[in-house]
Amino acid sequence: MNNTTIILANGLFPTHAIPLRALREAVRVVCCDGAANNLVDHPEFSPVAIVGDGDSLSEVARERWSAIRVTSTCQETNDLEKAFHYCIEKGWKDLVILGATGKREDHTLGNLSLLADFSREAKVSMLTDECLITPVSTEVTLPSTPQQPVSFIACDPHVRLTVEGVHYPVRDLALTRWATATLNVATGTFIRVVPSKGTVLVFQAF
Repeated sequence: MNNTTIILANGLFPTHAIPLRALREAVRVVCCDGAANNLVDHPEFSPVAIVGDGDSLSEVARERWSAIRVTSTCQETNDLEKAFHYCIEKGWKDLVILGATGKREDHTLGNLSLLADFSREAKVSMLTDECLITPVSTEVTLPSTPQQPVSFIACDPHVRLTVEGVHYPVRDLALTRWATATLNVATGTFIRVVPSKGTVLVFQAF
C-alpha cells in the first residue's frame, strides 16, 4: 500500500513526468513555505501542511493556506529540515523529496547533504527532473536499466564503496573526492551497492 509523503522544497518546481507522477500519487504533500507559492498555479495538488518560518510565502499562498501553516523560526535549520522533522513527528517515514534542486547551487548542495542525515530516521529519496537520488548506508540492490547513467557521491571522505552491475569497476574504492565515482553506467536491470563506513548518495538518471 502506498503511504508516501512528498516533501516539496522551494527549488525548481518539477516538470518531468516521473516526479510529477510521484506528486500526484502521494498520500500527502508537505510544503516548505516558499514551495506553496508554486501550488497556487497547480490547484490539483493540495498540501496538508506548509512548514517554515513564513518569510517566503506570497500573500495569495498565505491567505489560501492559513489554516495549515506550521511556523518555526529556528535559525539552526532550513525549511527542508523543518518539513522533514514535522513529518517524523507525525510518524510519516516513507518520504520522497521534490523541488530540492535548482535556483541556487548552495541550496542544492546543502539539501543533497541532508539526505544522508535524513536516512538515519526514515526511508527517504529525492527526485529531480533528471534523476532519482537514494542514500545508501548498507548493502542494497537497486533496480536499474541497461546503459542508465549512475553516479555515487559521499560527503564523508572515509566512505569506501563496492558496486556490482556497472561498466567501470568499483571495488573497495575510497570516495575521497565527490568526483571519484561519478559518470558510471549500469549494465543490466540492477546494481548492487555496498558502502562501508558511511552513506553514499546513488544518482540514477532517467
